[in-house]
Amino acid sequence: MDIFQHTTDWIKGELFEGKLVLIFGIITCICAFLFYKVGTTPNAKALLFPLLIAGFMFVGIGGSMLYSNPKRLAEFPKVYQENPDAFVEAEKERVETFTKWYPTTRYVFAALGVLGVVLFLFWNKPIGKAIGIALLLMTIATYVVDHFSEERAATYYQLLKSYTPNN
Repeated sequence: MDIFQHTTDWIKGELFEGKLVLIFGIITCICAFLFYKVGTTPNAKALLFPLLIAGFMFVGIGGSMLYSNPKRLAEFPKVYQENPDAFVEAEKERVETFTKWYPTTRYVFAALGVLGVVLFLFWNKPIGKAIGIALLLMTIATYVVDHFSEERAATYYQLLKSYTPNN
């Protein structure tokens, strides 16, 4: 398989992930409304806004992935055909730039997860528990998504590094 096919596969993986994140966000928003509408306890009703905020964040993230990656899928063949070596170098730089964010994301969401647990355990009002649940949901979902995204990016980067120029 050539390097461009790997690039295409990587983008398709990002598109799949974007769809999953978008669907998860929509489901989270639906659940927020259901907890509010069907729930009979103050804790269930308090989930409305925290889950809506989390859901809208996931919808935004998934939507942005579905917006930006098809553009790449359309632009990359032309750029690759014009100069494969320059394309690979540009991709290496792009991947190096965004993979630096994975550790930061892990630490930020670890802190948010701890905050979620603390809020859930120690803020005895329904809104505190609801915010804690929403933070934990966001943390777990982000870890799942980023784990596979980081794995795909690392594999792709290794393939880019092993590319032999066509000089």
